[in-house]
Amino acid sequence: MTMEQINERLKDILSNKFKDKLIKDKDVADALGIDPNNYAQLKFRNSVPYKEIMDFLFKEGISINLFFYGKDASNSDNLKTLRMFDVGASLGGGANNDDESFENVVISEQILEKSNVKFLGKIDIIKAIGESMEPYIMDGDSCFIAVGAEFKDGEIYAINTPDGLMIKECYKQGDEFMLISYNPIYLPVRFSIYECKIVGMFVGIIRGRGKFKINLKEV
Repeated sequence: MTMEQINERLKDILSNKFKDKLIKDKDVADALGIDPNNYAQLKFRNSVPYKEIMDFLFKEGISINLFFYGKDASNSDNLKTLRMFDVGASLGGGANNDDESFENVVISEQILEKSNVKFLGKIDIIKAIGESMEPYIMDGDSCFIAVGAEFKDGEIYAINTPDGLMIKECYKQGDEFMLISYNPIYLPVRFSIYECKIVGMFVGIIRGRGKFKINLKEV
């Protein structure tokens, strides 16, 4: 689907919501939280802001599957169904992850390949919160998490801790996990392995205007 086609679908959604208003590109940009001039450039380059669109659809309660594919696409060999959680993983002091609501989203395998996502099992999407893993993972990045991936010292994991859900570089030392931040202003933290649960390994992200950042480590 081209950016122009996506733009028209977004206009249709807004037209149904604001029936007495003529919807323009600026209205679409505002709904996505994108500067109108930047949005015009995205259209010109046919660059799709996937993250902003997924956030908008999730907020509006609209099926991402139906928006992009017009059907329940879970049976297609070229598509993969992921869970996108309505919860953030902290890059700083810990995020509350009591609300575990999620939406099933369907993503083209080509998109996953661009993100270098090579894990063949279940992948969840969790939004990152905070700055402790900058510049590798930024606040607001949508992180691909490979659930059930084998634990390896020195890899980045989403991990449930007594302080909440975090994304950190992890090491197992005796009966403790040591969690490392990439931002040097944050000190390492330690938790008993009996207090924590590994959710999965970080394997890729969607950043900003739908740009895909590659994680060079294979699962």
